[in-house]
Amino acid sequence: MNQIQLASILEKNKIASTGAILILLEIIIPGLAEHIRVVLNNEDITWNSQTWIAFPFELDEVTESKTELPSLNIKISNINRVIGGYVEQANGTTGASVIIRVVDSENLALAIPELEEIFFCQQITVDVNYVTIKLGADAAATLRRPFDIYTCRHCRWRFKSVQCGYNGVETVCNKTLTRCKAIRWGGQVGITGKLYAN
Repeated sequence: MNQIQLASILEKNKIASTGAILILLEIIIPGLAEHIRVVLNNEDITWNSQTWIAFPFELDEVTESKTELPSLNIKISNINRVIGGYVEQANGTTGASVIIRVVDSENLALAIPELEEIFFCQQITVDVNYVTIKLGADAAATLRRPFDIYTCRHCRWRFKSVQCGYNGVETVCNKTLTRCKAIRWGGQVGITGKLYAN
């Protein structure tokens, strides 16, 4: 257990504490020279050598369905037009992201937050009351996992690649064991319990 974990556990387990759990938002909008850093608190704080401005915002519950990845809405007050002004200054928010962090007000000297999640902006809307940011997972969440799929009937190597190892005169390969067993076949024979043959 490291010192950071120990300090957090000791603070959490106190019967009474003068500290509070603080939520920090770091909004990164391409085109803006500075990141927007706000904290849901009644006063500004300094954490990780950065000033986090006390600013009202709300985090909605995470929504998810069978057809969509989980998403989360953040509503940031726009009464004074500050955040909306940043969005307009950036001329759009393509590629914007938000880092949500949770820190303990009694342990602001610790550089590692209690929790940190990175979200990517799917949509930002601005009105007179709120800047609403719809957050979703990174596009990487939609990629195939695991990256490699093993089958007994198909070699996964690209023909004539380093993994394949073939450097002869042939120009095509049907990726079967019969064709490749003299080289480096990239399939898995044991998956179905029988060999594939042409």
